[in-house]
Amino acid sequence: MKNKSSKIVFLFALLFLAVMGSSLNGSNHEQANAQGLSDTNSTGDTNSTGDTNSTGDTNSTGDTNSTGDTNSTGDTNSSSGFYSNKDLFVTSEPSGFGIYEEKNSTSYSPGESIILYIEPVGFEYNNVTDEDGTPLFSIDFGASFLITSSNGTILGGQENVPIGNIISHNQNKEVFIPFTVTQSVPFPAGDYVIIYKITDENSGKTFELNKNITIK
Repeated sequence: MKNKSSKIVFLFALLFLAVMGSSLNGSNHEQANAQGLSDTNSTGDTNSTGDTNSTGDTNSTGDTNSTGDTNSTGDTNSSSGFYSNKDLFVTSEPSGFGIYEEKNSTSYSPGESIILYIEPVGFEYNNVTDEDGTPLFSIDFGASFLITSSNGTILGGQENVPIGNIISHNQNKEVFIPFTVTQSVPFPAGDYVIIYKITDENSGKTFELNKNITIK
């Protein structure tokens, strides 16, 4: 059994790749984006990527396009802490807040993208200003994830990857994150757990989501 487990870990080190990024005004295939699409007047966006290479090392970059000093307002859109109000697997990239097609199964084919729709609440807003001194609000998230075997053996993952910065004239409340894990090479058939961790960069608070999937 030990040799079998080692082979599986080595296989995932060779095959596992997840590409994550962020965009305020749209989403690209194989990316995770933080988006606020309800009464949103946007003035900037954040682009970031995080690639896990074939040696098991993780490389990530996060370039933030924003102006002005940032100061936390302490305001949140919930009094119950930072958590996921809704999280479910969907069949394709959501086209807006609450606009998605739920996947009624946790089974995936080898090579199929795994898309999780997340509605975070309880995040804090930061004060920023644009180049003209106009006061704005910033929402900023970070993320990481692990994928494990059903018995808890870690097979791959990505840490400390920013997934987006939303800058708006409003304290947006309806924000969603479409989080895609891509099988660059098909995973072996079997049962897995994906552990998602979302961070509110403005408050430092986090929540985790454990999702069971089956490749078959």
